[in-house]
Amino acid sequence: MSVLAWFHALDLHLLYLINQTWSRPWLDPIMARVSDFNSWRIPLIVAGVLTLVFGGFRGRQLLVMMAACLVIGDGLIDWGFKLSVHRPRPLETEWHLRVVDIYGVKESVPRTNVTRGRSFTSGHACNNVALAFVACAIFGRWAAFLWPWAMLVSWSRVYCGSHYPSDILGSWIVAACYSYFIVKGAEWLWQRFAPTRCPALYARHTRLFPLWPGLLRGQPAFPG
Repeated sequence: MSVLAWFHALDLHLLYLINQTWSRPWLDPIMARVSDFNSWRIPLIVAGVLTLVFGGFRGRQLLVMMAACLVIGDGLIDWGFKLSVHRPRPLETEWHLRVVDIYGVKESVPRTNVTRGRSFTSGHACNNVALAFVACAIFGRWAAFLWPWAMLVSWSRVYCGSHYPSDILGSWIVAACYSYFIVKGAEWLWQRFAPTRCPALYARHTRLFPLWPGLLRGQPAFPG
């Protein structure tokens, strides 16, 4: 058996374990809600407005950084992978999967000759990994609870039959990479332009990510 064949067999095995063997009736509505973006649209809007109004500099920084992650990461990189890899979703190609959504549970009905899909990467996984990464870069351990949340969202995508486990693994790697470079780029831009464009603000916040030592080579971890 080739390495690719072995990996695919492992991928399918984990898919059916998570989607069927480890599923529970009481978990179905929970995972469906966790996986359904529309269920979170209004709470996210409210949280964004409250953060903008009452979050201070660091809260607004989080919103700006997440906007950058959504535009660069979700809008360009994530969709770039989807449109170039064309991997079908498991519910489109695999038999006897439990397709779980907020309306209930049904069995997958694979289509014939499916050659194009949007299974890799997972936007849900990428966006929540980016949120956890950026929030921890800004707030440190106080934002660590976002990592279990990102794991739960990622698990729900496999549980609901929307992604293969390998989609999720790849999405975490992709999101961690682009989040790192977005954070590093933001710090570089801040050091390059803020001292002259907004000196008063820069004097109060000489580092965008003061809890991340060594983000910029040659910059002190805690200036001042």
